[in-house]
Amino acid sequence: MPEGSTYLIFGTDLSGDALRSLRRWMLDVRNLSGPVDLREADPQPGEMGSLSDALVVAAGSGGAITALAGAVVSWLRHRTTDLTLKITGADGTTIEVDGKRIRAVDADQLSVMIGDLAAQLGARD
Repeated sequence: MPEGSTYLIFGTDLSGDALRSLRRWMLDVRNLSGPVDLREADPQPGEMGSLSDALVVAAGSGGAITALAGAVVSWLRHRTTDLTLKITGADGTTIEVDGKRIRAVDADQLSVMIGDLAAQLGARD
């Protein structure tokens, strides 16, 4: 995977507060060395300002991609609401990660899910 790959993380049910929570969670991951930025949508007529609608995450090598996958999976597992995140790579391919499925898994299954997501993300570019 080339250095500097960028991923867009979003979800139809994902509020600005949830995006900020996910961003804080990702910034606490030590191996995630690239920037994690909120993307702001243009305000619609009648809105007072822009809203956060996605995260833009830069991840380079396999270790950073695994850290990204681990952060997404662990954040979803700790949520009390059922969210589905979508992660779009630079090539436009989107992967969906369903939080409802993640909450019910044990530690071994969780490791497998993180590895599978990291492999899918690493295969993007």
